[in-house]
Amino acid sequence: MSVRKLFFNGTIITMDKNQPIVEAVGIENEKIIAVGDLEKVKKNLGEKYISTDLKRSALLPGFIDSHMHPISYMFILMNLNLSTMTSLDELQEFLKKTAEKRGKGELIFGFKLKEEMFDVPKLPTRWDLDVACPENPVIILRYDGHIGVANTKTLELVGINSETKVPRGGEIRKNEKGELTGVISENALGIIYSTISKYLIPNPDTLQETAEKAFKSLAMKGITSFHGVTTLQRDIPVYQMIQNEVLQSWYSLISIVDPSKLMELKEQSLDSNEEDSKFKTRCWKGYFDGTFGAKTALMHEAFSDAPNVTGFSVVDEEEMFNRMKVAHEMGFQIGIHAIGDKGNRVLVDLYKRLLEESPKENHRHRIEHASLLTEDVIRDIKKYNIILACQPPFINSEYTWLERRLGKKRCKYTYPFKSIIDAGIIMASSSDSPIEDPDIISGLHALVTRNGFIPEQCLTMEEALRTYTINGAYAAFEENIKGSISVGKFADLVILDRNPLEVKKDEIRNIQILETIIRGKTVFKKEV
Repeated sequence: MSVRKLFFNGTIITMDKNQPIVEAVGIENEKIIAVGDLEKVKKNLGEKYISTDLKRSALLPGFIDSHMHPISYMFILMNLNLSTMTSLDELQEFLKKTAEKRGKGELIFGFKLKEEMFDVPKLPTRWDLDVACPENPVIILRYDGHIGVANTKTLELVGINSETKVPRGGEIRKNEKGELTGVISENALGIIYSTISKYLIPNPDTLQETAEKAFKSLAMKGITSFHGVTTLQRDIPVYQMIQNEVLQSWYSLISIVDPSKLMELKEQSLDSNEEDSKFKTRCWKGYFDGTFGAKTALMHEAFSDAPNVTGFSVVDEEEMFNRMKVAHEMGFQIGIHAIGDKGNRVLVDLYKRLLEESPKENHRHRIEHASLLTEDVIRDIKKYNIILACQPPFINSEYTWLERRLGKKRCKYTYPFKSIIDAGIIMASSSDSPIEDPDIISGLHALVTRNGFIPEQCLTMEEALRTYTINGAYAAFEENIKGSISVGKFADLVILDRNPLEVKKDEIRNIQILETIIRGKTVFKKEV
């Protein structure tokens, strides 16, 4: 049965440059069928339709988070969120109370530690965790997910000792006495994950309940689509179990060492190869370096607060190029994590080599994060039509310590969003959730205000909105079916309590999501 709906009497921001603001929108079932003047839209809808009076609120295209980790987001809901810890003592007391509630020997997993918030900003060690939990294996991850701390019980559980071979692109740190500190970063974390993953996957009922909660929470934030990083070994079994609970469209960035296996995985997924498919498996995800917080991002010069540390690449350049070439020649999009200034320079050089040896129109290859970009790198990104999937909320979390870590000079080209947009580069915004809260409104605030951090790189609200709508759609080859309020596209819509184009900068955070509509169906509506 056909269901038609009319939206009117509000500010309708289409993100369609041909008609940016309109009076009304008409939809039929999943699609938008009329956009424009109220009387014209009514005429196109016919005699029977359901009217929605926007009552001066704002209607926009649904928001797209262009880089998040949905399975990890679910695990955050099932495990410990450490983001509010402000001291080592508080962390230890929290872990101790958790252990008292758990059985002896039960694994305790904590996420999102922000040790920069500690009175003494320093990562804990295994001995610090042993004090709190001597009888339970404990592993905690810093909020960026690139470095963690394991206590003695966990090291014993996974078989890490002073003789363990450190994987290329990873660290197992020791102190000056040669003792394991429990601090493990980048590829070395895989040793832990490969052993403890069996302890983390709950029963199917709990998994589905958590998935339902997770994707409803995304809907509450106005998210109608996301680009989800999906790790083959860890996430795919869960991915296959929860698809019925997923409300949003899910464009997968598959993290796998051997891209040649992508086609086999694509055939096993729910990707129907149709343009309208809700689930798509069309991008290979790689990692090239680390993060600022873990001091593992690949830098030209040492970190300002760690004079002997320049970070590192987690994979050899030639090996990375070979992987990129396989994915490219198989017809997959490529998205690679790079944060440091040298990391981005080297990665762009690899893209240049790839695209000059094997030219391809409309490849839409991506850099995930692209945090430090010098002018020469920005020029080459534009020249080779590389898309950037950036994380504005990183500024909200890092602006208080970035200058200490990078120095004033490098801050000038850290998260250079205005330079990116002015260069004509397609930038899509995201949260990297669960690293950051997938709160689009917070992301818009970061783009427009930057919390005062390098204010010359602030975007206008219109530019900011484009990064969360039409640019996100373009980054997944989906600009013909979503990203703007245009005839023929999916009725993926979000209603805000006010017009974001008119909101004062200091009031952006107060914008409320009133309703989220995915493919014509309301999946969230704020209670009045």
